[in-house]
Amino acid sequence: MAALQAHNRLLYTGNRSLPEIALTFDDGPNPYYTPQVLAILQQFGIKATFFCVGRQVARYPDLVKQEYTDGNLIGNHSWSHPNLALLSGSEIVSQINLTSDTIQQAIGVRPTFFRPPYGVFNEKVLTQANLLSLTTIIWNDEARDWTMPGTVVIVSRILNLADDGAIILLHDGGGDRSQTIAALPTIITTLRSRGFQFVTLQQMLNDMPERPASTQAPVSESTPLPTATSYPTQPPTDSPTP
Repeated sequence: MAALQAHNRLLYTGNRSLPEIALTFDDGPNPYYTPQVLAILQQFGIKATFFCVGRQVARYPDLVKQEYTDGNLIGNHSWSHPNLALLSGSEIVSQINLTSDTIQQAIGVRPTFFRPPYGVFNEKVLTQANLLSLTTIIWNDEARDWTMPGTVVIVSRILNLADDGAIILLHDGGGDRSQTIAALPTIITTLRSRGFQFVTLQQMLNDMPERPASTQAPVSESTPLPTATSYPTQPPTDSPTP
């Protein structure tokens, strides 16, 4: 664990002394749910961070371009959403680089933030991300929305864990995200009423103090590997029915 904590490009939280929160969305873009997330963010004037799966970017580059045009940050979430800790170093590099190349083709900018699928990583994954000049982002506030626990539960879980510097994990792709969409306005309005400001991960990183390795959290085991039904083995061919 000490070796993992020594990486200065691994982030679980922002500045714990500032009322900043970063909304992050994984597994998109999705042609049905991502536009709904973007509409809500625009409605509230909020910028978020989208960790995109490369093969989804290849299918829906215009959605990623819209995310970026709206002022959101685009991050790398691998090409096909495997457990990177089980891959070789060259396979990890391929998963990351192919995704970064595809994102750059879509928006003209290469991502500098990376989130490993499932939040699972080891020394090998972190080393390859560091060599590619990527900051690895995990999270410290999640609702496990991919399990479809219900809108009320999603809201409650996020609000209970929200604190200064929180990095919130939600999903805009990889399955039915209707409950996440329904929960998002309440999450935003409630956290704003508590005095929190929503920022991108870049802003959060800019506001970070010098961090000793001991302040970094251990590897999270709060999100187990999803079952085959919670993340598709292939991108959806049709938009879900509302």
